[in-house]
This record gives sequence, C-alpha cells and structure tokens, in this order.
Amino acid sequence: PANRTTDPMAAAEQAPEDIDAQFDAADAEVVAGNPEGAFERLIALIAGNVAGGKDKVRDRLLELFALFDASDPRVLSARTKLASSLY
Repeated sequence: PANRTTDPMAAAEQAPEDIDAQFDAADAEVVAGNPEGAFERLIALIAGNVAGGKDKVRDRLLELFALFDASDPRVLSARTKLASSLY
C-alpha cells in the first residue's frame, strides 16, 4: 500500500513466524531488485516448518518464480533449495 507506515523488512525481522509479514518483506525484496533475498526468505520459512503454512508459502514462492524467466539461474537455484527444504 502507498500509505505503508512500517518497513516490511523490519516487520518481518520482528515477527519471523508471521507468514504475511514475510510475504510483505519478500515482495519488497523483489521490487527492490533482490529476488534471491525473497526466495531465500520464503524457503527459510518452509524449512522452519511454519505451522500449517508450508503449502501457502510454497504457492507464494511459485508465484514469485513466475515473475522471472524459468531459465533464470536465480530461479533454478531457488527451485533446487525449495525441493531440498520440502523433502
């Protein structure tokens, strides 16, 4: 939102288990040109076994992947890390 009063990165740091806060921070990272940071953030959330939210986080991560070319090395690397975190 244009009227955001809190820094999404700071909010995510304060609430590491808050999926929505992590999504906001990941979105901010993508907008800032740091998709690797966004991918890492969400993969870490999945790896941390966030209660009942793995599918939701995975789906959001796949949405972010879709913003980039499937052959982008950043996406390929993140997909490998995602697979490792799920199994």
